Amino acid sequence: MRLMLLTLYLLHIGLSLDEKPGFRVQVSQKGIDYVRDVLLPLATDAIKTAQISDTENRVDSPIGHITFRVYNAKVTEVDISQTSVKLGSPSDVVATIQNAVLAVNADWHYRKDHWPNLSDHGRVEIQASEISINLDLRIGTTNKGEPHVTSESCTFDVGNVDVTFHGGWSWLYNLFSETLSDSLKEGIQGQVCPLITDEVNNDLNSILDTLELQSDIDENCYIDYSLIQPPFVTKEALFVNGKGEIFDKSDPKECPSPKQDMPETVDSERMVTLWITEYMLNTAGYAYQTAGFLQYNLTSDDIPSDNPIKFKLTTDFFKFFVPDLHKAYPEKNLTLWIYATKPVLFNVNKAGVSGRAEGTITWLVHVNDTLVPAFTLDAQLDLCVNLSVQLGGKSEIYLDLITVEPYIQLRSSNIGNFSISTLQTFLKFSRGIIKDFANSNLKHGIPLPAIDHVNFSGFDFQLDDGYIRIHSDIEYDPDDKVSAEREHHTLFEDGFKCEMKNKESWKEIDDMIGSDFLKEMLA
Repeated sequence: MRLMLLTLYLLHIGLSLDEKPGFRVQVSQKGIDYVRDVLLPLATDAIKTAQISDTENRVDSPIGHITFRVYNAKVTEVDISQTSVKLGSPSDVVATIQNAVLAVNADWHYRKDHWPNLSDHGRVEIQASEISINLDLRIGTTNKGEPHVTSESCTFDVGNVDVTFHGGWSWLYNLFSETLSDSLKEGIQGQVCPLITDEVNNDLNSILDTLELQSDIDENCYIDYSLIQPPFVTKEALFVNGKGEIFDKSDPKECPSPKQDMPETVDSERMVTLWITEYMLNTAGYAYQTAGFLQYNLTSDDIPSDNPIKFKLTTDFFKFFVPDLHKAYPEKNLTLWIYATKPVLFNVNKAGVSGRAEGTITWLVHVNDTLVPAFTLDAQLDLCVNLSVQLGGKSEIYLDLITVEPYIQLRSSNIGNFSISTLQTFLKFSRGIIKDFANSNLKHGIPLPAIDHVNFSGFDFQLDDGYIRIHSDIEYDPDDKVSAEREHHTLFEDGFKCEMKNKESWKEIDDMIGSDFLKEMLA
């Protein structure tokens, strides 16, 4: 049942046909075949433990009209030799079983309808062969974007039924067992499809209702993978689309960033391809700014004491970089109020993943237990971003900054105009500290969709304009939940050089002052 849920889940990470997804799943034929192969023994076990209803029929026999009852039936053998799963248009899945064999043992009893009212009972062996089942499932969504499955049609045919009686006058009954076979065949055919239809329309959907399509990232935000449209099929694969949007818990709003178009197919030798769009990453920046997370009061407690340049948030430390600040407020502690004026914006292309953060930095001086604003900078950080995936108790996507490039302009000042060139140089020299501080606030990953007992197995990454493709296989383990061990896959090697966006709107920065001169000032 869990693998059936996996199949349906992969078929549904998918209401409006015009809405573009933020997240997509592509299932290749290899993936569909794997699910089928895993489902086959599970289906066999399910049939063996199925409850078979008692049957009672009136039949003609050499001794006259009789009422014949078969009860306490138990499945003793199931042999399914041929199976196939075909994808229909636009959102149908047709499962077919052919040349199956089913063996059943049961109790039997008959009573002659007219005088003399003879009766007898015993055991019976029933073997049905050349069985074929065709089940047409319609994959859809509810108005809440949840997966929903409907059994559109079901056919169950039995080619032959062989009956062998034991007990009572069995030697006599076996002579006309073919007469009873036709009646038993009708009874079997009449029971199977209603059972399958009920299983799909009720029990299966009840389990699907428990799937969590929204997952918390942290205390501020969550990601929504609700289905936005029915799945669609091409010759190569099946595709399913989800929102793939991150929202502020307290005030969920749609991100205004544009969504990307994606091609209908991609070649892959893997079972599953996950599409992470640029839009999905940008909803994170929008949600965290809406939540008020992208603002921070930086104090001396946030600066590592063992930092290589002995950096301290004091006016004395910055006397070489902002002399007017030290002149106005000598020997004072500082607090920097960092505030994002725009959401962090990401760009994905074949060269890499980059980003831009824009905001203001207000320098506050501690004066007699009061914070006095000295000046405010407009600030921009150009980011080079690495993406990694961790497998484990739950699989998550992580963002890490590889490099940061800071740029500043003087916005306003209460200590008079001054040149920011040396302060700009200091920020350039401090990129490692800035990067480490930013990464310390990126410790939460974005959860990937998951189902119990199903593991992703290995990842390959591909970049294109507007999205990241993650190719993976899946493994089913019926005994354990996903492994507690974590496997780490990284998009870029350490030597990757990020291509930053243009900086035309910013002042040109003078060449960095030599590091020896800078160290001399800091000595």
